[in-house]
Formats: sequence, C-alpha cells, structure tokens
Amino acid sequence: MDKFKKLGIILASTAFSVGVISPMAQASANVKESQERVAIQVASTETKVTKSELIKQLNTLFPGKFKFVSEKDFSMGEAHYFNDDATIRYDLSFQKTINGKDVFGDFTFKGENLELEYFHYQPANIADALYPVKYSEAEAKKIAQDFLKKLPNTANYKLREDDWFGDFGFSFSRPLSEPITYSFNYSPTHNGVPLSNENLNITVLANGEVVSMYRNTESTSKATFDNVVQKKNESDILAQVRENLSVDLRYMVDYNYQTGESIAKLVYMPPTNFTGVHALNGQWHTLNGFTSQVPTAKGVEKLASQPLEPRKKDVTVAEVEELAKSFLKVDSDKVKLQIESVNERENDNGETIYSVNYMYHLANSGYGASFEVNKATGEITDYWDIRRDFMETDQKVEPIAKEAALAKAIDYLKEWAPSYLHNYSKPIEETIYDKDSKRYYFSFPRIVNGIAVVGDEISVGISADGKLSSLNISNHKIDNWPAVNKAIPADKAKETFNKGLGLELQYAKQDGEDKHHYDLVYSPVYDGSLFNSIDATTGKWLQDVDDAKEKPAISHPTAGGELNYLLQQNVLEVKDPANFNADTAVNKGEALKILVKSLTYGYYDFGPYGRGDEKQSFNNIDKKHPLYGVVEQAVGMNIIQPADQFAVDKELTRQELAEWLVRILNLESAAKHSDIYKLNFADASSIKQEYAGYIALASAMGLIDGQQNKFNATGKVTYADLAISTVRLAKAINEEDNGRHYYY
Repeated sequence: MDKFKKLGIILASTAFSVGVISPMAQASANVKESQERVAIQVASTETKVTKSELIKQLNTLFPGKFKFVSEKDFSMGEAHYFNDDATIRYDLSFQKTINGKDVFGDFTFKGENLELEYFHYQPANIADALYPVKYSEAEAKKIAQDFLKKLPNTANYKLREDDWFGDFGFSFSRPLSEPITYSFNYSPTHNGVPLSNENLNITVLANGEVVSMYRNTESTSKATFDNVVQKKNESDILAQVRENLSVDLRYMVDYNYQTGESIAKLVYMPPTNFTGVHALNGQWHTLNGFTSQVPTAKGVEKLASQPLEPRKKDVTVAEVEELAKSFLKVDSDKVKLQIESVNERENDNGETIYSVNYMYHLANSGYGASFEVNKATGEITDYWDIRRDFMETDQKVEPIAKEAALAKAIDYLKEWAPSYLHNYSKPIEETIYDKDSKRYYFSFPRIVNGIAVVGDEISVGISADGKLSSLNISNHKIDNWPAVNKAIPADKAKETFNKGLGLELQYAKQDGEDKHHYDLVYSPVYDGSLFNSIDATTGKWLQDVDDAKEKPAISHPTAGGELNYLLQQNVLEVKDPANFNADTAVNKGEALKILVKSLTYGYYDFGPYGRGDEKQSFNNIDKKHPLYGVVEQAVGMNIIQPADQFAVDKELTRQELAEWLVRILNLESAAKHSDIYKLNFADASSIKQEYAGYIALASAMGLIDGQQNKFNATGKVTYADLAISTVRLAKAINEEDNGRHYYY
C-alpha cells in the first residue's frame, strides 16, 4: 500500500459527456462522477517510462512544433492511475518565456503505447487569433480534422454537428483580449453509430493552431456490439415513446454568471423514468439497465413532514474540531489522523461555513481532504470519505439491498443534517449502484411548492457495507420562485414535446456483468437536443433549434464587422439588430457596460453576498441599480473614480473615452504629464490640458481616430465609434501582456 498515495480529487467534466440520460438523472449521476475520480500516484520503481520517451512521443505527434523547447525545459510528473481506471498515465509539461511572453504546454499520455489523452498549449503569439480572424470556423474544422487523422485509432470518429450543450438562456461574455477559439466534438462510432458518453474534443485557435485536445474514450478491442441490421424501425420506436410520453413540472436552478445570482425557472421536463429504448427488443433503457415494463415515475415524499431541530446551534471552532476527530477516526494503529486547520468562510447563501482540512498519515504516504460544517446548525454539508482509498476492504462482500441502503442514507441525514430534511424528498429518480466503487448514490431532490427542484438536491453515497461514503447538500438561496399556477397546461406541454420528439441511435455500454458489450439504443431528442425542457410559463423550448439560425446583423459602412462581433460575443446588447442605428450617441452607463464586458467574463460578485457587499462608490448607484455591478467593477479596474454621482445617462465624449481607454491600459501616470505631448490636430488649442495626455496616447496607439484632422474632444461617441475602439483596445491589451489583462 505504501507504493501509492492520493494525489487529489479530480473533477470529471460533464462537458465531455454526451450520454443517453435525462437532465435530472444526469444531475444525480454526476454526483458520483464529480467526486469519485481520485488520482493515485505510482511509485517510481513501478514504471520504466522516461522523460526522454515522452518527449520522443510528443515530437512524433507534433513534428517540429516544439523544437524551441529543450529536454531540460520539460518536466515529468508522477505516473498515476485513477481509482476507476487502472491504466497508468504520464504527465509532461514545460513553461518558457519567449520575447517577454509566457509559453506553456501540458500533456498526458496513457498506457503502454503512450496514447495522447490530453494536451493544452499556450503559444507565444496569439494576435492573429483575435478579431478580425485569420481562419474561419469552417477552415478551423478542416484543421481539426487533419489533426484527428494523426491520432491512432480515430478512423471511425465522427464530428458531432449538432449543438448538444446549451446555456439554457444565459449568455456569457469573455475578454476580447483572449483568442477566438473553435471547439469540435467527435464521437467514436461503430458501423456509423456513435458511442454514447465517449468523445474527443479538439480546440483550434482562430490563427490556425491546435491548442488543446481531450480524449474520453475506451478501447473497443474486446467489445461486442448489437447488430445494426437487426434494429427495429425508427418509426415503431418513435410511436412507442410517444405512447408512453409524460411530462413533469419541475423547478430548474440556473446560475447567472452575469449577476452572480441563482435563478429558478419553472419548466416541463421529458420523462426521467426512462432514457431510451433498446433498438433490437424494444425494452426501456434506464440508469440501471433495461426493463420490459414501462418505468413509472415516483411521486414526492418528503423526508420529514415538519422542520427538525438543527444538530447543534452556533457551533464553535473547538466543537468542530472535536466533531472532526470523532467523525473521521480510523480504527488502526498504522494510521494517524491530523486536523490541519478549520477555516471559516461565507457561502453564496450568506451562511458561515467551517471548512475542516485534515490528513491521514501512513508510514510512507498521506491522504488529505476536507469536509464542511454549517456554523449555525452544526450540520455536515459536504463530505467525501477517503478512508477507503487506503483501508483494506473485503472485495467479495455482497452489497446490502437498495432499500436497506436508502434507509441507511436517511438515518445518516437525520443524524448529520436534520434541519434540511423537511425541504427534501425521497429519491424520485433511479438509484445508481456503481459496481466499481461498490457504492449506492442517492439523490434527494429539494421540494418547493410541492414540486422537485432540478439542481438542488442532497446527494448521499452509501458503501456496500452500509457506511456513509459521501454527503453533499445543495440549497441555493432563491427569493423568487415562479408561481406554479403560471404554468401552461401539461397537455399543451406534452403536445410540444411530441411535436419536437425525435430519436438518436447510439451504442450504450452497460454497467453490468459484461462490461464489453454495447447495446444499440434509440435515445429521445427534443427539438434537436438530448437535454431539453420547456419553459412552463412561455411554452417555448429552453434550447431552440431556431436560435442556431443566422441572426439579423447590424449594418454600418465603417464599423459593421466590429459591431456584429461585439453582438456575437454578447458584449453589445441590441434587441433589433436589423434596425439598430449605430451612429446614435452612447451614454456613459451603456459605454461603461460595453467596455467592462469586453474585458471580463461578465461576472461581478458585488452582492448580495459577494466581495463588495458593503461597497457603494456613487450615491446614485446602489445595489438595486441595474448597473451597480458594472460600475463597481469599473471602479475596481480604475476606469472611473468614486464620486458623489455617476452620470449614467449623460452622453460620453471623445475625450472621456480617451481617458477611460488609457486608464484601462494602466498608462494614467504617463498621461498626467500633459506638457510633454504635442497634439497634431487642427483643434489642439481647444483641448483641455487635463485631457491632452490621454488624447495623445489614445491617438498614438490607434485607439481613437481623428476626424478630418481634428480630434473633436467634446464630440459625442457613437456606438460605431465605441465598437471600433473596443476591438482595438483588445488588440493593445493582448500585445501588452499576451491577453491576460482581464478581470473576473
């Protein structure tokens, strides 16, 4: 055992999973997936792969691409495998500074053949990947396809042209100083049919460089597959699904990164009791295999009819330490538990949470993790048992029955988190039993107004011997829940689902005794998406195929490209692009919003529980003002300075824009020396001295153009002017420091 030690919990990204399970089932399934993948280090004496061999393999895949990196520049990580995959991985990385810019690369190879599983590369020069692009998406697709051909065993991979992952209504901006990237998803296929939950993702910069790849696929050398020729007619299966189609009213929690708020949507979801139909025999596909009986959905049954008393109110650090010692103890003289620290923090709900960091020390290794306790209630809100990573267990033990495991899970919740139970129901989805880890995974959904909430649940893991292996409580603070009586009739929603219903043929590998067989499954798709729902208040799809169609563009003789680029990147918000007049003067509030969004990811954590909870830089911009987050972010970025008032609705002048742009580039100290600059404009004498340095720098850097040999300092800035300056600013930032001059 001392050959290995835990490296850490690896969060498995669901973005690389295209499966045949429903959104709600997906949520419960991911509880296991996101918490369980643990990397385990392999002792150096157990592997003979050298750094030189990895570099040789890298240069074979990328001939000449990394010739600027010497062998001494490379670092080799510790060989490791995962608890759910015994294939050994080897990490190789480098980091260099070239012409003042950072260049780095990370690569992971696996198995005896050193197959490239993952890589990410940050090149030195990404200027050509900024707007205007050097390569279009269609050209980048060809580059990705050519790269795919260089990888072994990918001849049967097929590009997924469909959009399987949407933002369910939220749009995100990104720093325009970051390179434009194109992402392409490929699925391995057999007889032209994709394998579910397996894919390969390739990312290409707009300058034509392949900069990342992630491969989540398995070897099929021992696999067997259902015969496609024997599949039932799609129309027959479609009729079967339609006949048994039901819709469920749910709340769905979405996190708005623009505001930092959790928002509840009232939605109709497709059936969660089945996830497809076997293409050969017509049996229903569920999370736990196939069944001939139509799976029935379970109703809501709360864990407690009335609120229960908290475990212990207002616990202290000392009490949490004592709890940790008792809760985490190990009955072994060979293992020593050490509580490293107890840290206090505030979560998104404004609750105080204790984070307990601890280590288990063995003879030659250590295993560390943390768990969380709510200060007000003394209850455990997040826990993952790592003792089974190093404690010997009986692998032949028969797991307790599902009903017994459920009873155990509820008992543990009553012991460790009782005050939450009256707001949660017994599982209404299929319970997952993972045969590899020998654990049950239960999802107890939150109940509001009598219906289940997707995205808020208590997740509990129970090991085969009935012990608690994990516990996580999701409970978003949401003040406004849409009224249930505002929902359209269920029959109308069902009609929409039936109209948008289609089938996707996939191969699905079951978690059964025969782990090498792939079953042929017809998976329902709704309006073109595996994971889709209907907004219950509007009756419209959350992900609409019409949204992917060509959207109206903004027309302008000199700034059309820049304006449409900002529109596509969600930096510019225009309700009617076709009739938008870009020569309209922009006010300070809107201009500031466009600039800040062009420099950030559009998330400003200033309230109600963010870092700026007590901050208000202007008397007229309080937390209720729609531009509060933008304004406070701009103050933090030194674009504007706190004052009595911020003239949100006043039109922005060209001299004020020059000042903002120079401040963003951190050149304010240079601009203040206005006497050293000579302005070559015909109207230079009319420019106020305090703006002279800002105008000189902004003009010299090409951020703002003159107008017929005049600067027109007090002239109004139009949307077209601002679009051009914003795009040029992004270029200037990138040239300054490789695009990392942005704010979260």
